[in-house]
Amino acid sequence: MKKLIQLLSFIFLLSACNNKDLAPITIQTSNGEITYFVEVADTSDKMIKGLMHREHLNINSGMIFVFDQTHPQPIAMWMKNTLISLDMLFLDENKTIIAIYQNAEPLSLKTIRPTLKPSAYVIELNAGEVKKHGIKLGDKVLY
Repeated sequence: MKKLIQLLSFIFLLSACNNKDLAPITIQTSNGEITYFVEVADTSDKMIKGLMHREHLNINSGMIFVFDQTHPQPIAMWMKNTLISLDMLFLDENKTIIAIYQNAEPLSLKTIRPTLKPSAYVIELNAGEVKKHGIKLGDKVLY
């Protein structure tokens, strides 16, 4: 049974890798590496929509927002029309985590700006992932 579960997990991950809309990211923590398959928001339309109107987010999935790499600036997020609680990781141009916002409140219009440092990326994950995996400031992301 264990081998069947491993095989099915492998097939799922393989199919996720073949989906052109998903990209693997790996977060390197002091507890080890965690890999997620994330949607890439690299256009204005994708960034505006984000994870709005989703009733759930699959395990080990999320979204990465890719901002202007030539002129990173402080980034503000919000939870408008977002039905699920999220953890947010703010990364610099070197893909180092420079700020973390945990358990963002669903449907909130509150501005989320945990740092005034320039951010080149923001990763949104299911709420609780930061605590579960011990993700911390300074951890690196491979993308």
